Amino acid sequence: MKRLRNSMAVVVALAAMLVTGLALQGLGLAWVAAIASAADGYAQFVAPLIIAGVGISMSIPTSASAALGAVPPSELGTASGVNNTVGRFGGAFGVAIVTAVFTAHGSLASSAGVAAGYRPALVVSAVLSLAGSAAAVAIRRRTAVAADTPLDRAERIPAIATARS
Repeated sequence: MKRLRNSMAVVVALAAMLVTGLALQGLGLAWVAAIASAADGYAQFVAPLIIAGVGISMSIPTSASAALGAVPPSELGTASGVNNTVGRFGGAFGVAIVTAVFTAHGSLASSAGVAAGYRPALVVSAVLSLAGSAAAVAIRRRTAVAADTPLDRAERIPAIATARS
């Protein structure tokens, strides 16, 4: 029972960190989008960027913990590789989407053009972060624990149900 309580506490903590972290990132980015203009200085961006930075700092390591906690120990290597690959692809797709939005609404030709593209691009980034926060609510730890898989003590591999020849 204690193991179940500890496991549930880890799941709740991971989910709470992801939900909170991605929500903070989304709110910080939305705040930056709301105040961005070609005429204002950089000081106004300090607070929203700190909020967004704290949020992403909460969510990146937590997502790896959630991914690795969802698989049995025998599949940790695969889970780690998939998590890293999906993270790289997600980052590349996110940059592509935000770049496309920026290009559709603005340009690098003038400061007004940058502000015109920057705002909608940040709004899209904020929406993606908030969507991730909403998706993180659904995180569950796997129900089977590693102890359910019998190991062949001599070889330290999962036991095979069929007889050996």
